[in-house]
Amino acid sequence: MKKSLRVLAASIAPLPVIAGAMLAATTASAATTPLVAVPHTVNPAVASSVAVGRPAATDKVSVAVSLKLRDQAGLDKFVAAVGDPHSSEYRHFLTPAQFTARFGPTRQEVDSVSAFLASRGLSVTPHQADSQVIDATGTADQVGNAFNTELRLYRQHGHEFYANATEPTLPAAIAGSVAAITGLDNHAVLHADAVKQPAATSKAASGLTPSKIKSGYGVSGLGTGSGESVALWEFDGFKTSNISTYDSNYGLGSPTPSTVSVDGANYNSSPGDGQGEVELDIEIVQAVAPAAKTYVYEAPNSDQGQIDMAAQIAADDKVGVTSISWGECETASSSATIQSTHDALAQGVAEGISFYAASGDSGSDDCGDGTTAVDYPASDPDVSGVGGTTLTETSAGAWSKETAWADGGGGVSTSFSGRTVPDVSADANPSTGYAIYSAGSWVEYGGTSCAAPVWSGITALLDNELGGDQGNLDATFASIGKGSSYSKVFHDIKSGSNGSYSAATGYDKVTGWGTPIASGLYSALAG
Repeated sequence: MKKSLRVLAASIAPLPVIAGAMLAATTASAATTPLVAVPHTVNPAVASSVAVGRPAATDKVSVAVSLKLRDQAGLDKFVAAVGDPHSSEYRHFLTPAQFTARFGPTRQEVDSVSAFLASRGLSVTPHQADSQVIDATGTADQVGNAFNTELRLYRQHGHEFYANATEPTLPAAIAGSVAAITGLDNHAVLHADAVKQPAATSKAASGLTPSKIKSGYGVSGLGTGSGESVALWEFDGFKTSNISTYDSNYGLGSPTPSTVSVDGANYNSSPGDGQGEVELDIEIVQAVAPAAKTYVYEAPNSDQGQIDMAAQIAADDKVGVTSISWGECETASSSATIQSTHDALAQGVAEGISFYAASGDSGSDDCGDGTTAVDYPASDPDVSGVGGTTLTETSAGAWSKETAWADGGGGVSTSFSGRTVPDVSADANPSTGYAIYSAGSWVEYGGTSCAAPVWSGITALLDNELGGDQGNLDATFASIGKGSSYSKVFHDIKSGSNGSYSAATGYDKVTGWGTPIASGLYSALAG
């Protein structure tokens, strides 16, 4: 699952026209106040790359300026408490307006930073009232001058990209409000964690069907997810005709997916190499929760696109679950980019959104360089990372046995202290994969990209059956895993490895707490 293929005090109103007086004051202030560097905003790849020139001065560059949240320690405490079954704040979620009033940047901070960007000739894009991010666009020269850095072209392992050579700086009067500036480089490309079976057939479905997914993971009896909504975090598009063929083949009667454009992206007229990823995400969610509404958020494949998508999902607050099948090795992005994404995810969790992300299809070596590493955003503590297994069912479709999938991502985060991945898992081996209709043919897909929407669909059913959003369930999973009901809720995977780590009794860095027995999880949550 990678970003290549595998994804405010009082309410802040949409950005107003900036008054001339404010703009003039900001310009004058910027010219006279000291400059402060925005730390951790040079992509790590620059250090191991060769400079080969500069982008054309008139090339368009878009940046996302992420603002700092107020009371970060208080937010971390609240997010932990709202997901802790033993806390008095358990599932006392916030609305976007409540989050903004308690933790978001102030209106004055938004206006001041927006005015500064406009004063440097950048075009500022209005955002929703409850967003933490300000987007701005200009030429390469304008962007470089605005942040007192130079954009250069670099080459690394045959890949050419642009990036800022030095950390950007801002006037001290506004620097304290800014957490990160993203978009100064285009090095990171998110990949999808989907693996296609080589022997795909165009005529007959092969692999796990909706009924087999449900019977294998104890989903039967949990309804259809009517009234629930799931967001799909995507960097490519889909064809409605393929989704319709899948639905009609299995008699699902699912609602037609709705596309939500992020930063103007919409790939549906001409999907790219990630079409199979997007279509399998939709189809697996609908296989598990056929009546749930799916919103397909489509964003540019970049760090900025990822941050803006996370922020928009949180600000829209129209779903209870988000499924993520795209990511990248943690070390491929700057720590500032990861922190900005984390802040937006924290808002979503505070509002009750459950995020599930594929843990990757490269085993314990997510970076592919021989070291141990994990995939982001699966490694984010506000996300449930989903690993992979090899599932065997009986002839009647019941669960028989399961082992760890050798390529399932897992390990220890270097960005978040004490964080290990995955939290849970589901079938991901393409040899025991899922029947998917994509690009006009039936394909059997595997990968942790398939495991994440399985858990997302199950959680949509739980939201419906339990009468409300579940939010981040990681603490609940851990509590169940250490309790007497463990074997009734999870299939504990005890054999197999992903390279550096092996499956074992209880939690492990290959399959997490295990795969779901959905009916047992419902009973545990309802009890």
